Amino acid sequence: MKRFSKFIPMAVLALGLVGALSSFTTSKNSKLTINIPGFVQLNPQGTQCSTSIMCSDDVGPLCTFGGNNLWGKDASGNCVVKLYRNHQ
Repeated sequence: MKRFSKFIPMAVLALGLVGALSSFTTSKNSKLTINIPGFVQLNPQGTQCSTSIMCSDDVGPLCTFGGNNLWGKDASGNCVVKLYRNHQ
């Protein structure tokens, strides 16, 4: 029984280290979802658009509102970037 009681603190320490390491790697690999304003295209080129709701750039189901796909703006200000629903 004395031998067994010597290994209990080491076993608890080992389990704690494994738990800490696994939670660190999980949080390191998780992606932060960012809210992006979604726009309804008013023309097929995406040069005219109106603001609708907040979406995400994280891949998933497409962001829609009222049956319309919502789009994000690119560097030139055109609404042509696919947006997805927020996963919160």
